[in-house]
Amino acid sequence: MASPIQQGTLSVSPFSSRDVRILKEKINLTIGPNFQTAEYHIEYIIEVKSDGKQIPLLFHAQDYANNFTVRIDGITTTLLPIPEKYKTLSQTPFEKFSSSFSNPYEYENTDRTIIYWEKKSGSIYTLKDLHYFEATLTKGIHTISVDYIATPWIDGSNWVNNYSFRYSLSPAKYWKSFGSLEITLDARSIHLPLTTNLGQPSKGSLKTIAIWNFASLPAEYWFITYTPTPSKFAQLLIAIEPGALTLILTLIVFFLHILAIRFYRKHHPEKRFSWVMITGSLFIPFFILIMYEYFCDLIDYVIGEHAAKNHGYRFVTLFLYPLILLVYWPNMWQIDKYLKQRIRKQT
Repeated sequence: MASPIQQGTLSVSPFSSRDVRILKEKINLTIGPNFQTAEYHIEYIIEVKSDGKQIPLLFHAQDYANNFTVRIDGITTTLLPIPEKYKTLSQTPFEKFSSSFSNPYEYENTDRTIIYWEKKSGSIYTLKDLHYFEATLTKGIHTISVDYIATPWIDGSNWVNNYSFRYSLSPAKYWKSFGSLEITLDARSIHLPLTTNLGQPSKGSLKTIAIWNFASLPAEYWFITYTPTPSKFAQLLIAIEPGALTLILTLIVFFLHILAIRFYRKHHPEKRFSWVMITGSLFIPFFILIMYEYFCDLIDYVIGEHAAKNHGYRFVTLFLYPLILLVYWPNMWQIDKYLKQRIRKQT
């Protein structure tokens, strides 16, 4: 079964050169209309300890909706892709960047690499998602800003989609220094019930502008989520679920089938076989399975545009038809036989 999660932009704090101290990280997230996009503006106040050419930051840039722009002291710089093949770190310009930088699938998957940020501790990355920049910086304090438009992650594990914007803070663990972190969320363009894993903001609220201040990493990931609230009728159908709706319908159809058999036998007690019983026994199990599919679609329809519509391999339910038939037909056969004998005695 396909994953119920539709990935959006994976926003990640950058990895820092060992020659650079990051004094402060400021993350500004502005939610767009209807929670469909978000604008990130991130600033890094860095301290460079020596003049010369530097590779200050390595970005993991994945699935962005718009151009990823980096500015150094207000001047736009060009991001460079990671070269496709590495063997040892000493053969790359990243020798002061991490413990090791190598391609674990050199002959099979040359699009991936492992970066070891600590001894025997690393992560696998897709090369096309890794970018860095080179700049000649003077000793002292500099500001690096990053801007991009992100798309939300959509989790369809339940009946109603859950939307979220995610930002990985974990790379900051490998920075040479961690000064402070300030996160600002601007949700003034929407009026939606939002939740986050950061707890209560230091200032403001999630309904307008919220600000958090941290002296250490508050979590591996920061996420802001929104789950639409379906109508009362949709909530009722979700609570009952298609299985229970199908069971109710099955009981109704079962008793109607018995009444139809009884009516037929009352007028034709001499017939050896009941076409009402046979036809119903063949049709009703198939009808019940089809109605289960219909109830799934009905709930999705009532939920509306935010319905997850993730019900797995629904066609597999049709393979249950022979099993249900083997249970349903013999029982209806016995019921028909019983009614036939009873009606004969009465006449």
